[in-house]
Amino acid sequence: MSRLHENARRRRLRAVKVEPSPFAGKLFDPSGAGLTPSHARKGERRYRYYISRGFNIGLARRVHDGWRLPALEIERTVAAAAQQLLTDEPAIATAVEEAGTAVNRIPAILETSRTWCGKLQSSTEATAALAALVHRVDLSHDGLRLSLKVPMPAILGGNDPQCRDAIITRFIPLQLKRRGAELRLVIPGAPIQRPKVDLALLKALGRARRWFDQLSSGEATSLAKIASLEGVSVRYVGRLIRLAFLAPPIVEMIAQGHQPAELTTEMITRRTVLPLEWSAQRRMLPTLTL
Repeated sequence: MSRLHENARRRRLRAVKVEPSPFAGKLFDPSGAGLTPSHARKGERRYRYYISRGFNIGLARRVHDGWRLPALEIERTVAAAAQQLLTDEPAIATAVEEAGTAVNRIPAILETSRTWCGKLQSSTEATAALAALVHRVDLSHDGLRLSLKVPMPAILGGNDPQCRDAIITRFIPLQLKRRGAELRLVIPGAPIQRPKVDLALLKALGRARRWFDQLSSGEATSLAKIASLEGVSVRYVGRLIRLAFLAPPIVEMIAQGHQPAELTTEMITRRTVLPLEWSAQRRMLPTLTL
């Protein structure tokens, strides 16, 4: 029966629709090297990324050796920037004139740009619109440079290569914050997004508190006993249980999803010697806003 269940699970995984990556061949790191689409699975969920080629062939041995961007995050960022560009009528007019398009065609082109702007806002058409409009995205450590094709009305396209090659370019400042192997995008001045609770970090906090309670109540006599019951190593229990000493305001932030993007279970347990005092914890996490 277990074999039948495993085969059924594999069939379900194969049946999961593979989402297209609109920036395939169009996304470049500061050195000019292209990022390639990739994905990872957790259970039956599939997560898309754009990654440095070193991650694919095992050359990026350390986290900081390459780039790994969550696909939805970079695509939404570029889609928002593209919408702004498509409403910049002077920039569009300048681009099409430089491409050799007759001035009397500009009104129709502007109308088409407004139509494509609507497609970028559509949950069903945004991916295809990005694939059609984006010419190139060049990443840097302080922003990205977006080169966008000016959408042309079908009646003007024909075989005129100049109509298809009208490009507008804009630099979008942003910050890149590392979260484990990933790089998260932070756009200065962007609207505040709905808080995102880190379920893995929240689960780690719950386990740490439970294990500490077991020790303090005498239910468990040692870390080794907890490790045996949980099926994990003693070292792991000793590392994770320190989270039970996080100050309540930090725990509350994590529960509400207001923690900094780089604050992960790995960062706070593997790379940080956790102080017991609240004031010291605030200094340890200077990006927290209370």
